[in-house]
Amino acid sequence: MMKHALTILLTGFFMLAGFNSIAASSLKGTRPNVVFYLADDQSQFDYSAYGNEKAPTPTTDAFSKESLVFEKAFTGQAICAPSRSMLYSGLYPIRNGCFLNHTAIRPGVKTLPVYLQKEGYEVILAGKSHVNPRNQFPWTEWYPPVEKEGKPRPWIPIQKIDEYFASADKPFCMMVTSEYPHGPYFKESPFGPEDVELQPFREDTPSARNYTTQYYASIAEKEREFATLLETIEKNGLADNTIVIYASDHGVFRGKFTVYDSGLNVPFMVRWPGKIRQGRSAALINFADFLPTVMELAGAKAPKGIDGKSLLPVLEGRSKEHHDYVYGVTHNQGIQERHVFPQRSVHDGQYHYIFNFNTLERLRREKSTNYFLYHGAEKHPDQPEEELYDTSKDPNELQNLAGNPEMAAIKARLKKEMFKWMESQNDYLTEDGPIIFLKPKMHTLDESDPRFNYVVPEEFEGSLKGKLRDPHKITEQ
Repeated sequence: MMKHALTILLTGFFMLAGFNSIAASSLKGTRPNVVFYLADDQSQFDYSAYGNEKAPTPTTDAFSKESLVFEKAFTGQAICAPSRSMLYSGLYPIRNGCFLNHTAIRPGVKTLPVYLQKEGYEVILAGKSHVNPRNQFPWTEWYPPVEKEGKPRPWIPIQKIDEYFASADKPFCMMVTSEYPHGPYFKESPFGPEDVELQPFREDTPSARNYTTQYYASIAEKEREFATLLETIEKNGLADNTIVIYASDHGVFRGKFTVYDSGLNVPFMVRWPGKIRQGRSAALINFADFLPTVMELAGAKAPKGIDGKSLLPVLEGRSKEHHDYVYGVTHNQGIQERHVFPQRSVHDGQYHYIFNFNTLERLRREKSTNYFLYHGAEKHPDQPEEELYDTSKDPNELQNLAGNPEMAAIKARLKKEMFKWMESQNDYLTEDGPIIFLKPKMHTLDESDPRFNYVVPEEFEGSLKGKLRDPHKITEQ
């Protein structure tokens, strides 16, 4: 009996020693290859790895069991171009300049390929771009997505990726950027209405369920795509010296174009066999952390003045915490359903505070009659100026606690922190300041656009001429 107990004790000791040897080993300067697979428009709650047993995600589920899975990873803006620009620059959207969709980052902002190529890495983009200007993203190579017969979206360029893996003779960082499950979805789906899960903030209708079956079909296609990428890594003997990261750029349902967790809280999984522990992490991280992380892996210092910080302490097991706060921004000018409803938010990992700058309550309080402001506010008739959620008890953010006297101190702390951060970002918005009309690259507010059923009353056509402000100039750093 004593011998058996001693065996168990020694086994536990050696297991712990093995874990500590991984945790204690420094990853800085190890110069692994990095492959980052980025899904397009898939909510965190649509993964079996994050609790949705109906989600058709077998590849990411298996991958999660080999990875360190982050529960509280956030992008800073739930739109394609701003999210990607943050990932590649290490800067939140206001600072990098891309906070309207389709907008370029501001001149002078450096990005991942600029930094990492100086450290002897090749930096490849394989798939969707959606970042500008091209000269500030000087990829070593860009392999565009490829059309695939019978598919609603192009596929990642897997043949080019395979050829590159087979001939790579330098350390590399490859961003594999999918176009799935972004719409248009498959018209035919193998899933039935009973096979999908709708979150409580979605209306449960036959139409919603049918739409979600098509979304699930596109998720399944993305899973096949990711599986093919992992097989290609294995086939070329790269698995042992390659960190593979999986994430999605932002969420979809009550997610895209919002600052709710359903938009900003993204899946994020990191795998490096024998180097990074497997399990779950509650550390609060954001997309800006990716750039300094790969720089330290390459043996360089993280760039000064960026918003992110290296994840190596968490990946090595030396820390269970990372940021005190993460932040969110939203702009609905410059999108197809263009309107004025800017938002800012701050999250401490449990409590999430949101400030809405163009609400009906504000317009009535200020007795404003501006057509474009009212058009924007009326798109969100039930949203008050302030929102506060305890995401540990209310993960779907259904119960607004902003008016609860017992939450006053928490709300005041978060509100102060958010406006302090906004000032540090040189945000053009202030609590009581004017709502400014921005000049987007496309989808202008005062121009009717039949393609997207956007109609401006005749008397307001062109009425904002000379009043639209350059987003880079009003947030000049």
